[in-house]
Amino acid sequence: MKLQKKYELVNPKNHKRVGKKTKKLIIMAYPLVEIKNSTNYIASGTVYYASIFCSNDNYSVTPLTTWKATSRGVCLLTKITATVKTPSGDIVATPYESSGTSYSQFAIIQTGPNSFAVTRIVNMLEDATPEDYVEPTEQQK
Repeated sequence: MKLQKKYELVNPKNHKRVGKKTKKLIIMAYPLVEIKNSTNYIASGTVYYASIFCSNDNYSVTPLTTWKATSRGVCLLTKITATVKTPSGDIVATPYESSGTSYSQFAIIQTGPNSFAVTRIVNMLEDATPEDYVEPTEQQK
């Protein structure tokens, strides 16, 4: 028989009440995926995650805006696809692919007159990590 603990949620969001004591709840998750559409066209696609316990995200993003996932948990990302809707028709972009990454910031870029790609945003700073971020343990991965 598994032992289960019952908690009553109290404020702030990351604290739980156990009886008369309040304990901080540590939520472990990778940063939410963000996809910046740097093109002048609407794009849509799918974000694929490594585990069968993680739901893939379908997205649609308008020109020059950013789509942001609503959840991610401890799911490693394996692929991001994009189809760009241009005046000459729908163009399938070269996808971003990985064996499994925790990176979260990506962009859809135009690489030629009728070619596009999904790429990781890379600069001198790594992905912004929330102040309260805690790296998942091996058991949680």
